[in-house]
Amino acid sequence: MSRGESKQGVSFRFNPRTVERLRRRSAEVGAPQAVLAERYIDEGMRIDEHPGIYFRDGGSGRRPSVLGTRLDVAQIVETLRQNENSIEETAEYLDISQAQVEAAVRYYAAYRDEVDRWIERSRTIAERERNLWRRQQEALAG
Repeated sequence: MSRGESKQGVSFRFNPRTVERLRRRSAEVGAPQAVLAERYIDEGMRIDEHPGIYFRDGGSGRRPSVLGTRLDVAQIVETLRQNENSIEETAEYLDISQAQVEAAVRYYAAYRDEVDRWIERSRTIAERERNLWRRQQEALAG
């Protein structure tokens, strides 16, 4: 959901065990039940629509990744661009199957803006970390 977009109220009935698991998970991670339920439904639908994709948490947030790898969709897309959009070369370079690269491309085609924001955010973080490392090296040398 994009920023500024309003949410719509919906009512569902769930198995009591599912509700209890959601309540416990909400307490464990410190997130409201409604936020977790929305995330689980959204990610579940995306997984159904894009076989070969799963979601994982990391230091810089939750992101779509390709099953059978620890690679994010964004990483595969960036590598694909660096290999002149060659699925074959990208698969060979990353040591994954062409089907895995294609799964990332299909997901990217559906959620391009989201993945592009993730790529830009990752570049910003990487640049900040490189600058920090340089300053540390200068401090040690000086």
